[in-house]
Formats: sequence, C-alpha cells, structure tokens
Amino acid sequence: MQHCSITRNARMKIAVRSRLAWFGPFAAVAILGGCTEIRLPDPNVRYIAFGDSSTAGPSTRDYPEILRSLLGEAPETFANEGRSGEGSAEGLTRLKMLLQDGLFPDAEILLYWEGGNDVIEFVKSRDPFLLLSPDDAAYPMADELTTRLVETQANMESALASASSAGLRVYVGTYYFFREGLASCAALPFDLILPGQARNANAYVVLLNERIRAAASNQGAILVDVASADDLLRQDPANYFNCNHLSEQGNGIVANLFYQSIVASMD
Repeated sequence: MQHCSITRNARMKIAVRSRLAWFGPFAAVAILGGCTEIRLPDPNVRYIAFGDSSTAGPSTRDYPEILRSLLGEAPETFANEGRSGEGSAEGLTRLKMLLQDGLFPDAEILLYWEGGNDVIEFVKSRDPFLLLSPDDAAYPMADELTTRLVETQANMESALASASSAGLRVYVGTYYFFREGLASCAALPFDLILPGQARNANAYVVLLNERIRAAASNQGAILVDVASADDLLRQDPANYFNCNHLSEQGNGIVANLFYQSIVASMD
C-alpha cells in the first residue's frame, strides 16, 4: 500500500483538487500517482510568496527565505508557493484555488512575482535562438507579442484583484535583466546565452515589466521594482545562478527590495 501524507505547507503537485467534508470545509486534495496528498489550512502563515521559479528556486536560498530572516519572522509564517515553469494563466487558476480553499486563512500579505514564463514560452516557440529584438522597427512578430503581453497583464490583474478581494496586501515584483555575457541558459537550445542574445532577451523584459507596472497600478498593488536594481545585480556575475535565475546572493538583493517596500508601506 502506498504511503500518503497530510501536509500543511507543501507545494501543490497537480491541479486536481476537491473538498473532503470529513477533514473540514477547507481541505484540499491532490492525486499524486495513486497517493492522495491532503493540504489542511495553516493559520500560522502570514506571508504567501507566489510565482514561478524566481520564487521557487533553484538557488541555495530563495528570496522568500531571506526576506523572512530580514523581517525577523518565524519559518512557519511564510509559505513559498512558487512553481517552476508556471505561466500567468496557470498561476491565476492556482492562486484562485488556493484562496478559495482557504489554505492560509490568516495570511496578510501576498508577494506576487509571475509572468516571465509567458514571454519565455513565446520566444521559445517563435525565435528559440533569440536572433530578433522586439525593439527593432522591423520586428516581425509585434502583433503576436502584443497579444501575449495583453493576455499576461489581464491574468496578472485578475490574480491581484482576487488577492485583494481576499483581504491580502499585495506586493508585485518586476523582473531583473539578463547579464550580457556568456552564461549557462537551459532556456535556449545550446544551454548557453551569448551577449547579443542577452540584449535581445532584455528587450522582452522591458516590455514585460511595463505590463507588470501597469497591472500593479491598475489594481492598487504595491510595486517592488526589482528592475531598478539592475546596476547592482548585473555588476557581479555571482548574483546569478544561470542566465535567468538569481543566486543566493542575488536573491538577497531582491529580498531587501521586498523588505524595504514592506517596511515603508507599514509606516
């Protein structure tokens, strides 16, 4: 018989969920290869860090863990709900379910950092070698890219509105830029990014960040402008884990930006 576990603060493994009356009205279920993982409400959590691999890892320490230390909070007050490879549409569905199921009934703050994978998937399907730049006047996919970015912004705004309606104070992060040097890059065909490719990638990041800022403004969320620390991040290769993820050191810079925003908004 396969062993199954009941967990409070575990990442969701699959999007199949339902209710279990005999565990109370807020129990959530995921079916994991024949095993049922049951998530029960965790009243200890005050901060929900939600997003893609920028939140989930893969560095030694992610930014939510460092932020928790800066705030002097106990480990059980933070829930890292990052999911690698997730786009804004998937994230919207997952966040709504998380809120609907009341998994963190006493949470006060949502740290939202998502949307990057929407652009990554767009590039991988249309220009996998990053030979084109969207700021070029002759860029051939302008209309398609605009459509994708409009959809991404709409998903983000829906996510932020859902969190606000649930009584959460919402902080939204912009994305950092790629270093314009040789770096490991699993997102590209040859697992390597060249300076010219990084410059093209950064043109996409600029456009994505414009959408993130607009979404935060439209929904009354607090913007954490990670892109504003570009000089600090890109000056040291040790701030990067690979082309599109930060190291523990880089995550420390991001955590400090979130910390400053949280402290400033509570004054």
